[in-house]
Amino acid sequence: MDPNKGEWAPSGGSQHGPEPPTGPIPSFPLSRGVEDPIDPLPLGAAENPTLPSLSILLPALNEELGLAEVLKRIPQATLHQRGLAYSVYLLDGHSTDQTRAVATRFGAEVFVQSGRGKGAAFREFVPRIQEDFALFMDPDGTYPPEAIPDLVGFLGADSPVVLGSRFLGKIDEGAMTATNYLGNRLLSWFASFLYATPISDLCSGMWAFVSERLKSLGLTADGFDLEADIFAECALRKIPIVQVPIEYHQRLGEPKLHLREGIRIALALLKKRLRAPSSAPQDESAPEARWVGPAQS
Repeated sequence: MDPNKGEWAPSGGSQHGPEPPTGPIPSFPLSRGVEDPIDPLPLGAAENPTLPSLSILLPALNEELGLAEVLKRIPQATLHQRGLAYSVYLLDGHSTDQTRAVATRFGAEVFVQSGRGKGAAFREFVPRIQEDFALFMDPDGTYPPEAIPDLVGFLGADSPVVLGSRFLGKIDEGAMTATNYLGNRLLSWFASFLYATPISDLCSGMWAFVSERLKSLGLTADGFDLEADIFAECALRKIPIVQVPIEYHQRLGEPKLHLREGIRIALALLKKRLRAPSSAPQDESAPEARWVGPAQS
């Protein structure tokens, strides 16, 4: 298909944007204690086939180190044991390093976005999701793939959106600077106040959804304001968000977020709130949002 129209690109590369460098893929010795992440069970050999299918989405731009670590640590055996068939998709933002090659090496499907920006890639791919559940996470090594089964396990008719909260869980020493910590806290407070809906970690890069409910959101974000856009849509539509504690680790690779992004996120929240119609679509049967784990500090 024509990659210029945003269709599926061949795994490992695309005619759209620069190709990754040629040559052997470097070794990735980094590990957080996972000795053998490869599941010996074949796909579908589930002990408890009670859950449907899952789409794991990894939006990335030049994340070869973090992506390799994340793909190695996806808990395949646990997902199979819980009866969950899954597929992994790299949403590539025109990487110029080995990101697409690494994804292919680990068996992930590669989708090269037609535009630019994390939010734009996510919005472009969402209509293509065929699985019952969807989970997206930043593949920079900061978020724990081991938490995927637990987050998906909370999904259901009354809990269509689940957030992995760093501030309800544990943040490794050095994983977040004092400036970023304060900025994240302030943005979460601002969003909670503006939308009258409590949120502990607005900018978390790990969310899970019932796919059909995700597709119903009127997302407009193009960049790093994606997570704020998801929260705003859920708040306006009265869709509850279950907030689950997760661990947060040091990043692998160069950071991309800067102070100006925090300002853009705050402005995006404000604009969406001011432009929201007074009769925004709502989930009339939705229970109030709830916390799982320690109370918010």
